[in-house]
Amino acid sequence: MKIGCGLRRMAMLLVRGKKVRRRCKGEDGAALVEIAIALPLMLLMLTGAVSYSMAFYNWQQLQNAVSTAAQALAATAGVAANPCSQAVSQVEAALPGWTASNLTYTVVITNAAGTATTYGPNAGSLSCAAAGSGGTAATAEGAGQPQTLTVSYSYTWFWVFTWTPFGSSTPSSALTASESLMAD
Repeated sequence: MKIGCGLRRMAMLLVRGKKVRRRCKGEDGAALVEIAIALPLMLLMLTGAVSYSMAFYNWQQLQNAVSTAAQALAATAGVAANPCSQAVSQVEAALPGWTASNLTYTVVITNAAGTATTYGPNAGSLSCAAAGSGGTAATAEGAGQPQTLTVSYSYTWFWVFTWTPFGSSTPSSALTASESLMAD
């Protein structure tokens, strides 16, 4: 009798387990539905964070290149024949993988009398030969005067943010770096 009673008890547990399973049967795919809803949102957030990080990294690179070029611009005041083209070539050399046509330059050169002359904004090449060596006193770089270099870069976001269901859109922003130093 004890053996039969033990079998009966095990049989009852199995039957109860089936009843419990029957009650929970509709919840088998709930986790899959939750993943299907949450995963695209999480991936969109991750892509946004990576895109923002890349924009911030590019802005830092641009700021470093502009800082270096502005130091050279201020250090060669009155010596360089064309200080603007020198600044442009230094920025482009510091950013070798960047599209040069997306860079826009503005240079503000102050003469010895304190009058500021703005050159640019130009995409690509920029010339300010009048401010260089051999220029007139009215436009030449003045020692002890501020020289400002501003560079903007048209940055395009990741492709996830450019997709639109009813048309085309390419969101971009301008990364801008500016540096102002006193000429030697």
